[in-house]
Amino acid sequence: KLVMQLATPAVVSMLISSLYNMADTYFVGQIGSASATGAVGVILPVMSLMQAMGFMFGHGSGNHMSRALGAGQVEDAKQMAATGFFSAFFTGLIIMAVGLLIPAQLCNLLGATDTILPYAVEYLRYLMPGAPFLVAQLVINNQLRFQGSAFYGMIGVMAGALLNVALDPVFIFVLGMGVSGAALATSISQFVGFTVLLCMTYQKGNIPIRLRNFTPCLANYQEIFRGGVPSLARQALTSVSTIVLNNAA
Repeated sequence: KLVMQLATPAVVSMLISSLYNMADTYFVGQIGSASATGAVGVILPVMSLMQAMGFMFGHGSGNHMSRALGAGQVEDAKQMAATGFFSAFFTGLIIMAVGLLIPAQLCNLLGATDTILPYAVEYLRYLMPGAPFLVAQLVINNQLRFQGSAFYGMIGVMAGALLNVALDPVFIFVLGMGVSGAALATSISQFVGFTVLLCMTYQKGNIPIRLRNFTPCLANYQEIFRGGVPSLARQALTSVSTIVLNNAA
């Protein structure tokens, strides 16, 4: 019963998370431009990289939080929650800066062709503002799961993903924004999902995220990397393999 109680929301969250790229690909495909559809696929490794960073900070900090709470060390868990969250958010800001400063070079590296490049750059520019919120929301989702509050995490992830499905056709077709509309819908949805998840940390029994608990010391990062690097390596390989496949194709 306990396994199902914790696992079912986690499985649903993972399935719902895939709706972001699936929805963008589907609705952009209705535009009728193969290059526009290709642009979504070319940018997929960037999404995978952001997810990898979110999983690393989320699994690393959440693992430590779970053990600290089991040992009755609540203050330690609070510090780790804030450290994992804000570290991930700052990492998302770096990813956003790179994507906004050198979008064309990045898209070429990802495997964009001359015909796909303009669409990929356009998609990337509207997608990047949501980067810090995507990375940080994955951290919160995992931290909630490690606290035994997987249901709260599922609500936040579902809110963002379902909103993305609703906004995609509005921005792409109604407002005539094309591929940039899909990216804008994704960024807005990620911000909404992030906000909902952040609110869930303040629900009874969960550890709230507070800046005053941010403790960026070597010991905390060693704990985060020890528990999170395996997740980073696994997810990052997905990004690398997609880049290789895009370039080969």
